[in-house]
Amino acid sequence: MTVSGNVVPLHQPRRDADQAARGLPPKVLTEWTAWLRERIEPGWRPGEWDHGAHLFSGDVDHAGTTVYRCDVAACDALTRTRRGLCPICEKAHRAGSLGLKEFKATHVPDRNRVISGERAGCRVTRCPRDAVLWGLCNAHSSLRHKHLQRDPGSALEGWIERQTPYPPSPACRVAGCRYDARATWGLCGIHQSRWKKTTAPTQGRRPAPTPAWLDRQAPFLNVHQFSLAPLHPVARLEMLYALQQRDERGQKIDPVAVRQAVSHLAERVDSIATAAVERLPGRMQANVDALVRETHRVLRSAFDRFEGVDPTGRDVLDLSELGVKSLRGGTTHRPGGLDVTDIRQPWLRQILVTWIAETKPNTTEARRGLRVCNAASRALDLRPGGGMDPSALVFADMNAVVDTFRVLPKLDGGAMSSKQRGALLSFFFKILDYNRAAGHLDGMSASFARHSSHVIKAEEVDEDDVGKALPESVIAQLDDYVDLLGEGVTHGKMTPEQVKAMARAVYELLRDTGRRPYEIAELRTDCLEHADGEWLLIWDNRKGRRLNRRLEIERDTVETIRTWRAVRDTLDLPTGSEGFLFPPAGENGKIRHLVSDQIAPMIRKWADSIPVLLSEEFDSNGDRVPFDRSLIYPYAFRHSFCQRYADAGVRIEVLRELMDHKSMQTTQRYYRISHKRKREAVNVMRLHTVDRKGRSAPMASAAAYEARSVAVPFGNCTEPSNVKAGGKSCPIRFQCAACPSYRPDPSYLPAIEDHVRSLKADKEMAVMMEADEFVVRNLDDQIAAFKGTAETMRKLVEAMSPDERDEVEQASAVLRKVRAVQGHGSVSLGMPGFPGQRDGSTA
Repeated sequence: MTVSGNVVPLHQPRRDADQAARGLPPKVLTEWTAWLRERIEPGWRPGEWDHGAHLFSGDVDHAGTTVYRCDVAACDALTRTRRGLCPICEKAHRAGSLGLKEFKATHVPDRNRVISGERAGCRVTRCPRDAVLWGLCNAHSSLRHKHLQRDPGSALEGWIERQTPYPPSPACRVAGCRYDARATWGLCGIHQSRWKKTTAPTQGRRPAPTPAWLDRQAPFLNVHQFSLAPLHPVARLEMLYALQQRDERGQKIDPVAVRQAVSHLAERVDSIATAAVERLPGRMQANVDALVRETHRVLRSAFDRFEGVDPTGRDVLDLSELGVKSLRGGTTHRPGGLDVTDIRQPWLRQILVTWIAETKPNTTEARRGLRVCNAASRALDLRPGGGMDPSALVFADMNAVVDTFRVLPKLDGGAMSSKQRGALLSFFFKILDYNRAAGHLDGMSASFARHSSHVIKAEEVDEDDVGKALPESVIAQLDDYVDLLGEGVTHGKMTPEQVKAMARAVYELLRDTGRRPYEIAELRTDCLEHADGEWLLIWDNRKGRRLNRRLEIERDTVETIRTWRAVRDTLDLPTGSEGFLFPPAGENGKIRHLVSDQIAPMIRKWADSIPVLLSEEFDSNGDRVPFDRSLIYPYAFRHSFCQRYADAGVRIEVLRELMDHKSMQTTQRYYRISHKRKREAVNVMRLHTVDRKGRSAPMASAAAYEARSVAVPFGNCTEPSNVKAGGKSCPIRFQCAACPSYRPDPSYLPAIEDHVRSLKADKEMAVMMEADEFVVRNLDDQIAAFKGTAETMRKLVEAMSPDERDEVEQASAVLRKVRAVQGHGSVSLGMPGFPGQRDGSTA
């Protein structure tokens, strides 16, 4: 069955919808409604859903309904927000000066306010009718009015005591309406007013309401209710079916959102399933718009099944219908789908659909599968036969597919790394291999398969490129504008000041700890630990599956966490977030802490708001050029943290532990120095070497500097035998500060300071062991000598001009990185080992 030419745009007036509905074959409508009735659960949501009145009254105790009690202790009104306030209490809180927690505990709402639509009963004893005026029902208030005309001074209380109750009034004729009917048309005051607005008088009087009009009226609705009565009978069944499907998927039902969606659809469509998707509304509230689109998607898929259409055969696949998972677990609920129209080969499209339907990947993997199949389709389309017949494919066809991946660009047209292109190619083979193993490609040519030559070689890395790290000068500029962090950002019910405090804490933790954005977002409230006089940050490396890691942090970072925790203590925390340092934005969702997807826009918006950001590069006029702000994102601070330590010459094994890298090769990337940069650094530094007395003693050449730099880890050595032995034949056992062959330079300053600390530790050990006095004296003399050398280096740098100092500092950073990766960037604790013999033996 098909229903061509009968799609109803949602925005058209009702008469157009009626015309379209009348154009649908009656048999189709009858069979479609029968199909829906067979699949609608009649006992759905007992106690909440009234099938006869088409009325839903949400239960605050049902986890699947977004209706809650007001969080004010003395209020029993309802609200849409968990741990939120009802409208009356919200208004009172804004008008007062109490903090939220104190307000919730002490405020007593005005009980005389009509906040739930409930009407009080008549004040006449045992009169069951609704109060209208003076606390009296309509009949008693009419009697009271007449009595006042006769006796204006009559007291109300005394008059009430003399009255007799009336029998109950008939209920309003509108299904589900709880108000008393009036005599004229059997309607309550609300519906009587609606009827008057709907009809015009004929010969001075209005006709009685028709059954069709009564059937489409909703009763007065509270925040926890919605009615499907305003919808056309077909749309009414469709909406109920879609809501039951939503409930089955574990999604919550928001009565207010459903009510607004019903209000919008009631005047536009008679059948939601046959409405044109491209004309869906888009100017409503986001949650209402999403509900309408999801409802249409679910019903469109149901209508296809009703017509016998295979959902996997459509050009746009419904991911939720195929069981695709969301990134956070569970079946995806998001509307939309996967457009496979660009895959021209039917077999290729089928293996993608089969892989998705059988392996149930997440949404990211499903879209990646679409991308790789689109690329393969384009490659095969250019081959003889267009790749249509899988049995006719040959090895050359596979070569063409692989060649396409070798030059595959990013989605925005930019260049893609070889690693990313290789990963996409492997993903294509993953889909192909699965279908072969599952028996779905038995007719495919065996030569259309992966070969050892089908690899994408890694590209040469530019060793002069520092990667994604932000220059320290840029970070310093960011620090100057830290007060702008969080401006214009909303996060749940947090105030602007609280959001700014959270944003600042997140940024400072990213900058100072080098942890990944998700690792910062997942920090727990007890993430600080004090041990052996040091502060440690406790965090989880989920990427490496290593939990409860420890990172030594500075006092400033500790204060960052403490400052934020003081602000956090003032928050009305969302349910389930009590154990996390940074709370989520709302009550709903499985993840109960801040997520990295919320950190990224916060950082980018801040970077864009900073008036001026300058890079370290200069234009032709010698002025610094603006920094590319697109390079400022949360993960860049991890690269900056690592680069900062690498530039300082920290040993590679130490930096690996700091970064918690699994592979040394990952850390190695931060130490890559090109031969050109190394030579330039040596040529700068060889001119700044001094002797042990602090007198200038430049090296004659770069080769001489490099030859002498391997001798000791805290300076160059010119003693011939030691240089020849690669630093393993020092005649005076590495007491360099007393040696005339010692030639330090500013790049060794951190190593000299490390050696001083090592000597001090050795002295403490010698004293504790009660070693002879000459041993302690020797260590004291070495400490004093090396301290003098360090002081000489510092004075040397301070005496330089700013340009020269900058040149020396850059050269020092390069040389320290080279030494760090070679394993002698700094001195380890303890005395150097015994030098080996020239033949290499240690005997």
